[in-house]
Amino acid sequence: MSVGPQRIAVTGVGLVSALGRNAHTTFSRLVSGERAFAPVTLFDAATQRSSIVAEVSGLTVADVAVGAERDAWSRSDALGVMAAREAMQQAGFPEGCGNLGVALGATTGGTYEAEGAFGSMQRGLASEAALRRLLSFPLSATVRRITGVVAGVSRTTTLCSACSSGAIAIAQGAAWLELGLVERALVGGVDGLCLLTVTGFNALAATALEACRPFDVARAGLTLGEGAGFLVLEPESSARQRHANVLAWLTGWAAAAEAHHITQPEPSGATAAGLLRAAMQSAGLCAEQVDYVNAHGTGTVHNDAMEARALEQVFGAELERVYISSSKGQLGHTLGAAGAVEAAITVLSVEQGVVPPTGGLERADPALPMRHVVGIGQRASIRAALSSSFGFGGTGCVLAFERSDAGDRRAARIRQPLAVSAVVTFGPYGTQRGAMAARALAPVFFAPDGAPDRIERDPVGALDPTRSRRFDRTTALVVLGAQSLLRDAGGLEPARVGLCVGTAFGNAQRSLDFLARIADKGPAFASPAEFPHLLPSAPSGNASIYLGITGPVATTPELDTSAEAAVATACDWLSSGLAEAGIGGSAELHDDFVDRLLSPPYARTARSHRAEGAAWLLVETAKFATERGAPIMAWVRRYGQCVPAEERVTALGAPDKPERALVVVAGDLLRCDRLLRGCSWASIERRSVQSNAGTHEGAGGFALAAGVALVAGGSADDVLVLSCGTDQTHWFWFARSPGSEQPGSLVRGGGR
Repeated sequence: MSVGPQRIAVTGVGLVSALGRNAHTTFSRLVSGERAFAPVTLFDAATQRSSIVAEVSGLTVADVAVGAERDAWSRSDALGVMAAREAMQQAGFPEGCGNLGVALGATTGGTYEAEGAFGSMQRGLASEAALRRLLSFPLSATVRRITGVVAGVSRTTTLCSACSSGAIAIAQGAAWLELGLVERALVGGVDGLCLLTVTGFNALAATALEACRPFDVARAGLTLGEGAGFLVLEPESSARQRHANVLAWLTGWAAAAEAHHITQPEPSGATAAGLLRAAMQSAGLCAEQVDYVNAHGTGTVHNDAMEARALEQVFGAELERVYISSSKGQLGHTLGAAGAVEAAITVLSVEQGVVPPTGGLERADPALPMRHVVGIGQRASIRAALSSSFGFGGTGCVLAFERSDAGDRRAARIRQPLAVSAVVTFGPYGTQRGAMAARALAPVFFAPDGAPDRIERDPVGALDPTRSRRFDRTTALVVLGAQSLLRDAGGLEPARVGLCVGTAFGNAQRSLDFLARIADKGPAFASPAEFPHLLPSAPSGNASIYLGITGPVATTPELDTSAEAAVATACDWLSSGLAEAGIGGSAELHDDFVDRLLSPPYARTARSHRAEGAAWLLVETAKFATERGAPIMAWVRRYGQCVPAEERVTALGAPDKPERALVVVAGDLLRCDRLLRGCSWASIERRSVQSNAGTHEGAGGFALAAGVALVAGGSADDVLVLSCGTDQTHWFWFARSPGSEQPGSLVRGGGR
């Protein structure tokens, strides 16, 4: 199937920053050279190394929050909803639109609100209301708030790849559009300030004592900020048909990991240069056609030097002509929001023909020769521009935007069928690889009453101690799972392999212990070696470094469908050309804090205990698998996802031989039955992993592995895996042959 050649139009922009509550104010003040730095007021930072931040002043969450859960909204939720609403309004969809995908990048979520309750829990003083607020901690909560105020949302995801999260979310939404999975996409990033990140970056000595100065000879570190940025994306035909104002075209994107170090950039800039070239190649651009680069430009000594080397490698002599600026010199480093905020600024720069300055730049480092904009914005005719983001763990993303009158150079691409070449699960009943993963569906695998609820194997002890000293059990199981898949799939080399790791809550207890140490002994005792491993993206980033995985790397924090979301994201990456092979799955392990929060009386549903489990799939494009002679276990015939409402599976084709088909269920059985009503799979035999996979948020990963194993073992020709979670529903059709069907989607049974 040919993908494209439709371009993707940007028809709406929303921005909330320390310079303004909307895109117009933010961009106007940015161009005028204003800087938004002042001492933080949200919490006491008097004893911190640096207390200077770019804070959104005067924000009251209650003024933004709506709905029955308005008292549980976080600061990040409010920032995200404000920017999302503005973007939809500008695009001409104030109330929302049908078949809308929402992709969000973030790193902090509701951490600011959770920190107060953390302290109360430590002292045994937490009220029931305070504990309920902790439900705002998962990163996916902000997407839930957005779907509550924007109608017509059919597909959602939350991605974390540290400081490139917002940019990767934009690339994800663009991939959905190319693949025909949604009609329009609302994409962006958000992060609010919190004590955890301020203390952590200070502990790393990564913060400047005064406001940051990107690319300056005297640069001495970054300055943290907060904010949100969103874009509305839609195919060119849609924008033309409704006579929408095209602000710019999103014509190219690329994402990859350095596999170098959890905090330090690869010094030569080779990986960053490769990303810049890949994004330009995706857009059909050459160096002579790019007029502006909105650089990552953090203001740290090593990051700025690495980025300058990358730009020099890509642009050569053209670097004397191309404008370079960093928005962090005025807005601060907004972490997970940065890639989206800066993409929005890049779109406005292209549309309005003006390059913002680099705030704080007084004397450019002569070792980093570039064409800087200093003081105030520079008027310029910008034909094409790049927006670059690079994050902890070496994950980077580059986006290419072009002016609305640009010609279309993008070539159609052939969409490849996808194949699963390896699966592995880790559970209380041991490690199951390949076709043995179907044992999770056995009628009696172990006695439920006497079942163990912990993985007996010590995953950390199985790794090289010199390279895994700071790894927790979750990270170790990510490494072991990916390592097993690469080996079982015929010794696959990790280059060009993507890795998407699902997690319901991240490492909450480890974060709590970090905060408790700060509260007891002060910020000076915060461990600089510990902080980088608290981010939701730490397991995926650490695994990519340990194994040398250099494709796109990210985390999907999607509560009880995190594994399914991770596998779907890996499939999206392959279908859109970001990687040739992708690993997806999740590791959900024992966490004292999470277990306490999810135990009665605070749990949404009562449960006696939470077990542990990790499940992983390796998916490859047909071309890649065939060329290297990969052992194909099953083909991904179709896959889909939607947000909960009254959906039904109406776009799903029928299996060739119903008597050779099975349905594997994870989650609410009654809801799964409702979803299948009227579908050709409604009368197919159902099997569940609920008894043998254990009670944990990663059970859906076991269902996926079991579905593939059933096909590989010859028990069925077609298997539909259906997972019904708290916020999402996912489905995957695995088959013995690739078939001719194209991916469909769940169609809403009723409107909103």
